[in-house]
Amino acid sequence: MAPIRLSVLAAAALVVGIGNGAGATVHGSRIAFGLERGDLSSIYTVRANGTGLRRLTSPPTRQELGGDSGPVWSPDGRRIVFERDLTYWGTDRFRLTAVPSGGGIAHDLTPGPFDSMPTYSPSGRRIAFVRSAGDEVALYRVDRLGRNATRLLSNGLDVTPAWSPDAKTIVFSRLADQSLPIDQATLYFADADGSNVRQLGAAPVRGVSPSWSPDGSRIAFVSFNDHNGAICPAVGCPPNGEIYAVGADGTGLTRLTASKADDEHPTWSPDGSRIAFASGFALRTQGHLPWLVTVPAGGGPAKRIGKFSGVVDPAWSPAGVR
Repeated sequence: MAPIRLSVLAAAALVVGIGNGAGATVHGSRIAFGLERGDLSSIYTVRANGTGLRRLTSPPTRQELGGDSGPVWSPDGRRIVFERDLTYWGTDRFRLTAVPSGGGIAHDLTPGPFDSMPTYSPSGRRIAFVRSAGDEVALYRVDRLGRNATRLLSNGLDVTPAWSPDAKTIVFSRLADQSLPIDQATLYFADADGSNVRQLGAAPVRGVSPSWSPDGSRIAFVSFNDHNGAICPAVGCPPNGEIYAVGADGTGLTRLTASKADDEHPTWSPDGSRIAFASGFALRTQGHLPWLVTVPAGGGPAKRIGKFSGVVDPAWSPAGVR
């Protein structure tokens, strides 16, 4: 989750060894992400070796604020759904929007005003997302065309959903009370229809932005437990995130990064061998703006992908996307 949206949600509801170079190559796939230029972000994709950078969206705003972020790929790789924030006199207004993965005309799927963090079902027929309305921040579901919005569950501040590869389960992060700090957010499961809500594992797993491995056996996520620096120098800023992975049964918790940067939004390569994420700092005075980075799924040296900065919310495509 990008730092700006941590602040937006709070208001609404409340690397080791990184080096330059092409990075790892996972053939036949691309990575989508938001790329910030000043205070405005657009959706881009790039090959996993850092070549072929392609811009997909140009947010229609005159204020140079907000923009496009949080992309997710349709299972067939032909479409990308993302959140579009077109601010109105400083007020954020999030809608789910779709664009062809090769570029083209973007069109809105939901009316907002606060719809974000989409995740596709494996069939491509449903999209789960977060809707903020009044004092409620809840998980909703729509069909692929944005119709028939249905609330799945609402028992807290529920964010960052991810649909399991077998289509049966949605993992998400819950903050029991909006007054709690983000490092108290805990990972939960729910059945795809919103029933059978349960904690991931016997002991609480604290974190946000869960991402399933392609075989459904592991979940990568962002943990704030290490308090390894803060996103910004101001008092009250959330702590920097680190990337962890855990078994879907709650066992085998493994820390994958230990950088001074804020590591956010993990996403698995289609073969499950690597995890991409955004790693950097909110301010240039703290260090580099966020890079696109990958790390072996079992842990090891991280590598920068491409030479661009300002990356948010990476999402790895299905196999066969070029």
